[in-house]
Amino acid sequence: MSKDRKIPFDNNNGGDHDELYQVWEMSRNAKSEDQINSDEIESALKKVHNRIGDSIDFQSAPSDSYNTYWLPARYLVAATALIIFGAWYIFTPIHISVPNGEIASLELKDGSKVELNSGSELTYSRFFGRSSRDLTLNGEAYFSVQASNIPFRVKANGTVTEVTGTQFNIRSWRNDPGSETVVTVTNGEIEFFSENNIHERVTLTPGHSSRWSYDMNEPVTVNQSVILEVTGWKENRLIFKEQNLIVILNELERRFDTQIRLEVSGAELETLTAYYSEPKNIMAVLEDISKVKGFQFSETANGYRIFK
Repeated sequence: MSKDRKIPFDNNNGGDHDELYQVWEMSRNAKSEDQINSDEIESALKKVHNRIGDSIDFQSAPSDSYNTYWLPARYLVAATALIIFGAWYIFTPIHISVPNGEIASLELKDGSKVELNSGSELTYSRFFGRSSRDLTLNGEAYFSVQASNIPFRVKANGTVTEVTGTQFNIRSWRNDPGSETVVTVTNGEIEFFSENNIHERVTLTPGHSSRWSYDMNEPVTVNQSVILEVTGWKENRLIFKEQNLIVILNELERRFDTQIRLEVSGAELETLTAYYSEPKNIMAVLEDISKVKGFQFSETANGYRIFK
């Protein structure tokens, strides 16, 4: 498994504004200097059509009217297109997607750092850090947040984790049962709540966790968590504590970049506890799971299947 792939922060915000300013100046100057109105543009277009009809090669020998009307009009169209494209680019969020089998890290513009587990996705605005510090996560990530008077918020599958400056881990996979989100604090303090019930918040301090899923009215607080177990993924460890089998298999698929088909009806919600300091291959893990659960497994063209 490849670890700690560095993803540079997109620092093109300033460049985007410079480019838009230059494009705007181009279009503004074209309007003020050439004094083109809609009638003149329409007249120029008619003349072009007439030339085409008369089979005149106006490109090889452009007339004065072509230079006067058609070229500025083209500049205006090009400038408008560039402005539209630039605006679309700036307002399109940045999306980070970590390939299966890898762990990635990045530094945000506010100085905060994020480590992303295999298969995780992180989305945030190109204006991040200016008026807001909001991100959206699907997956697992460890955040080291730079202190600021602007709240740092992570939205993950129906939940919000809000801090000002601290360190914490979020595990929130869309394809896990109930899209369960688990937040664990390692330093500082955070607030955790559901997007649909913002008044029912839990405050977490170091060593404490909370979890929420779509079948809950409010987050549940776990009194104490073993931090090394929660953040073990950063050191390539596999740690499952009374975890559903489907959650374990999903994790193995992401970790080893493969597909696992469970062909035992009802087994997906069976629980299992396992610890691997640094698993070398997936077959050793599947063999252990099969022994404990009384299953069998075999290799397929796309990955593995588990059966009875």
